[in-house]
Amino acid sequence: MNNRPQIILASGSTIRANILRAAGVTFEIAKPNVDEAAIKREAAGAGKTPEQMAMQLAEAKALAVAKTTDAIIIGADQILEFEGRAFDKPKDIDEAHARLKEMVGAPHTLINAVAIARKGRIIWRNLERPKLCLRDLTEAEIDAYLAAAGPEILTSVGAYQVEGVGARLFERIDGDYFSVLGLCLFPVLDCLRREGALAF
Repeated sequence: MNNRPQIILASGSTIRANILRAAGVTFEIAKPNVDEAAIKREAAGAGKTPEQMAMQLAEAKALAVAKTTDAIIIGADQILEFEGRAFDKPKDIDEAHARLKEMVGAPHTLINAVAIARKGRIIWRNLERPKLCLRDLTEAEIDAYLAAAGPEILTSVGAYQVEGVGARLFERIDGDYFSVLGLCLFPVLDCLRREGALAF
């Protein structure tokens, strides 16, 4: 009989769910009832760093779902940092174009925060900071990419998805690939094993 604790991903992110599924993790999805904009405003007003803001969001998502179950809850958030500024998802294709154009040739960081909650409290945290550098893209290449990728890229803070055609935009990526996608897989799996949720 399997007495392993249930795992819940507190996220509506398709790519995070796909990462866990590909690793053979059995889990449920519960979208957290969290006012992300309010948390970001509060964090910015308190002078918090992008790292602190990302972790506060990840914790809030995990705890929002943990209130209703004894399962292991995975919350995650991602913030793009470029030249000391924090960026959220682009509002439209024009903003996506402007962001890509601005970041060409200069490194930026994807701050990936993951918090795991159980029985109403945070039991584990992890923060990754992979660095990415877009190659020297022309205006025409940016336009061609946006046309090929479509509005789906508006779900990504960087206006790209490296798991797809967005890979063609990059000169290099330094850091954990899964964290670039939005979930630091190997540390998460380690935590799940220690909590008895995985057989191996």
